[in-house]
Amino acid sequence: MAFETTYNKDLARNMARSNEPEKFLDAELAKLRSRALELNTARETMAEGYQKVLDGLKLAYPQLDMEDKNLLGTPNRMARALLEICSGLGTDEKEIFSTTFPAENYNDVIILKDIDYTSLCSHHFIPFTGKAHVGYLPDTTKGDQSRVVGLSKLAHIVDCHAQRPQLQERMCHNIMSSIKSELKPAGVMVVIEGSHGCLTCRSAKKANASMITSALDGKFREDKKLRAEFLSLIAMNK
Repeated sequence: MAFETTYNKDLARNMARSNEPEKFLDAELAKLRSRALELNTARETMAEGYQKVLDGLKLAYPQLDMEDKNLLGTPNRMARALLEICSGLGTDEKEIFSTTFPAENYNDVIILKDIDYTSLCSHHFIPFTGKAHVGYLPDTTKGDQSRVVGLSKLAHIVDCHAQRPQLQERMCHNIMSSIKSELKPAGVMVVIEGSHGCLTCRSAKKANASMITSALDGKFREDKKLRAEFLSLIAMNK
């Protein structure tokens, strides 16, 4: 992991807010050490379980070569991969929205579309991937309480909810609920497209099938024209 990435994403922002950056950094390093040890214990536990999975696969298919060099260290790699894919479980969504800006007089829809994501189906623990489209309408009737957020935060909130075991329907609703709760806009709409491994590589095996879900609130639910505008804008250039 490049330290510069972590520093610019988290430490730099929080250190800038601290009146005592050295003490803040000491405390953060202590938390980092504790958390790293927790995650390492989790990795060890998961790697033991994945070894049993491979042992079971060997029982089912005796021709599996457990001495294959490509399988050496695989349980550890599987554990590390799952920790990464599920890292949204350790993300504080309120921290994502910790910095907002006045909406001023802007009362038109704001959209960030084609947000790539990877998630994990909680039924089979097989990945599903796709794009999320997120839009909200600032509520300028609330004066100074009307807020907007940097575009990167919309991408981060998608990652926060995508990187965990779940169903696409729940992910879509939770992203919408987070934006509604933290920004208190006049309306929110989220549309998610997903290609599911549990459909493409097993059972029905429909490689080109995709799932589309939506979640909407406020003006987007009440106003058909606003919904149509959102759908039209996310379809541009496709």
